Amino acid sequence: MTNDGGLRNVFQSADLVYNQLLVLDSQKKNHERNNPTSVGTAYNAGDKRKPSRSLSELSSMSLLKTPKINLSQHSSETLRRTVAPLIHSMGQLDAAALLSLNPNQDGNGAVLDGKEGLYVPPIHDRIVPHQRFHRSHNIVRYLHAREVADKYTVGIFIFPPGASIPLHDHPSMVVISRVLYGELKVKSYNVVSNVHDDDVEEMKDGTKCERSPSRLRSSFNRIKNFVSRTVLSSLHDEHMATQHKLLVQENKSPMGVQFSSDEEGKSSAIISAPNVTALYPDEGNCHSFVAGPNGAAVLDVLLPPYAEDEHRDCTFYEAVENEHGYCLTPIDQPSDFDCLSGEYGRFKSCDRY
Repeated sequence: MTNDGGLRNVFQSADLVYNQLLVLDSQKKNHERNNPTSVGTAYNAGDKRKPSRSLSELSSMSLLKTPKINLSQHSSETLRRTVAPLIHSMGQLDAAALLSLNPNQDGNGAVLDGKEGLYVPPIHDRIVPHQRFHRSHNIVRYLHAREVADKYTVGIFIFPPGASIPLHDHPSMVVISRVLYGELKVKSYNVVSNVHDDDVEEMKDGTKCERSPSRLRSSFNRIKNFVSRTVLSSLHDEHMATQHKLLVQENKSPMGVQFSSDEEGKSSAIISAPNVTALYPDEGNCHSFVAGPNGAAVLDVLLPPYAEDEHRDCTFYEAVENEHGYCLTPIDQPSDFDCLSGEYGRFKSCDRY
């Protein structure tokens, strides 16, 4: 058996963690049924109280139909404890083995492990089909590893030097990211949960920010089919009119991220290999990345995956600072950005690893 760098262990941990999230969700729902006076609980007096389902019962149910989960009802701290085994598995990955790369200590290429002084050649030019003559100069490649429908998706984003993924969100999701090689500048925002006036905050300029599930207009429909699309101009006004703005605050302590200052004293958040970071429904849920001079590769696990019919679309945003923090305004996919699926090494298709 070829050395996959521990990827199968990540799959197993993702299965385990998702089942634990199901139990967590079931317990939460059962608590709300049994405590109809709880704040924010919608309860029908005619509903029968049901005992909490065990993990085995939930697993049996999932053979027939995957139960739906709502991670936004749980605190970031609760979710952090639940996904800890997955974070550990991703931290144990051997990125060089996973990507079939030979590390060097000559300082050539992208950083693999700064503490060990290890570097590897970036692979953005080795993804097929090649996209040298694509219309966009900002192309991020995507290698599909695994998707378990309605549960989780695993894939790798390959950034050429200086490439970026614009500011976007992950509604009601947990995302664990491991930098396999290279480094990236990160901007991360927490979604404000205590918005006044029925979750509507009016800004000084009269605009309103709401915390609400967003709708996709351009790309990120499902990571499995993560190929850029263009919005039909005839639908543009209708879609944009229904979008909600988000009131957010800068995430000043994202996991795995270090802060550095340039000569002008401007601070930047940097995450580099082999660090792991995570985001939750309210914590760090909106973020953007810009790769360093040697590019980067990032393995993501999304729990659960993007799904339009479950109100888990991905939306791109523009951030405008105000006295409350930032107001994120939905925008169409930036014209200079594309994310195109491809193949490399063991990652041969979008159907199976």
